[in-house]
Order: sequence, then structure tokens, then C-alpha cells
Amino acid sequence: MKLIGIPARVMNTGGIKEYINQNYLDELQKYRLFPLLLTTKNINQINLLTLCNGFLIPGGDDIDPSYFNEVNAGKSLDINLEVDELDKIIINWAVKEKKPLLGICRGIQAINVFMGGSIYQDIGKSHQHIISNHKVKTYPNRLLNFKKLIDVNSYHHQAINVLSNGFKVIAKHVDGTIEAIIHDSLPILGIQWHPELLPESKETRIIFDAFLKLINLKNS
Repeated sequence: MKLIGIPARVMNTGGIKEYINQNYLDELQKYRLFPLLLTTKNINQINLLTLCNGFLIPGGDDIDPSYFNEVNAGKSLDINLEVDELDKIIINWAVKEKKPLLGICRGIQAINVFMGGSIYQDIGKSHQHIISNHKVKTYPNRLLNFKKLIDVNSYHHQAINVLSNGFKVIAKHVDGTIEAIIHDSLPILGIQWHPELLPESKETRIIFDAFLKLINLKNS
């Protein structure tokens, strides 16, 4: 049994709730990968991380810009420092242990920030609430064999600015926004769009096939 650690997201609707969207779990289930929800209140977090064969950092709210040496002038929204720290712990662990790591939407941003890069705090509305036909150009790479031009979705107002050392950009929106990255040597990949919301997409299968391959290689 292969366990995939996923950090919870937090919302306050008449009380604090920690959760993960079902769409991510559905994708993992297709590959017989079993999710382990990692919450902000786990007092033995490191012990849980040792159980995981890989990690998925999902979408969520904005990252505190202090992590990339900027001040928040109202552009970064709904920040939760406990969630930021949880993502940071997981990413640092995955890097240290060379564990497979997939970041989606906020996840790609968190990977970039906590590995030394930065993000734009607000790129405007041009990438928000786009269900389909979001045009992305892709580039040859060692993990994801996309077509040269693909149609995806888009649900974000932040994006990678300065790319962390060791990463290669493998996809950009036609306006130049970074849409996908992979690490040069570590089993880490990041996707800016939401493949879990496009379960029948060829691109979604390519992404999760690659993630499974990385997990099997690491744990063979």
C-alpha cells in the first residue's frame, strides 16, 4: 500500500474545519494510491511524514508574502500561517528525503516559494474562473509528454515570479505565465492549473501517470 500525504486546507464556517477536496482523492484512487490527511494540529507530524511514499500539495488560499521577502499590501488574501507552515514542513521533508512531490495550483506556488523562489501576489483576473480553453504552450521534458499546445482550466490570481533554483519551466500560458515546472534532479513536479477537475483529460492522465511512475521508482 502506497500512502500519499496531503496537507489539509482550513475554512471557518461557523467553526474551523480542516478538509481536502474529493477531486484529489478520486484521482489518487484511480491509481490505488491511498491519501493520508496531514492537518495543522498533528503533534507528531514528522512521524506521519515517514509513513508517506509521496506527497500532493493541493490548491488553496494565498501564501504569506513574508516567505519571499515581500510585504502584503492587501493583494495576498485569506492567509493562514498554520497552513503555510504545514506546506513548508512537507515540502522540506520531501526535498530532504527525495520523495515524489506533486503541487497543484497553490501547490506549485508553495513548492517554488519554500524552495527559494517567489510569486506574483496578484496577476489580476485574466487567469480566474476559466473552466476550459486556457491555452498553454509546453516544452519537451523528461516527465510529461504533452502536446505542444494544450487546453486546460485556470483558477488563480497568483503565479510564479522568480523561479526557484533547480527547476525547469515546461509549460507557459500564451501570455507568458508559468503553468508547469519540474525539478532537474528531484522527483518534483508542479502544475498551475487543476488537472483533478479535468478527470477525462489526456493531460490529467499524463500528470498522474508520471506521479505514479515517480512513486514506483522511489519505492521499488
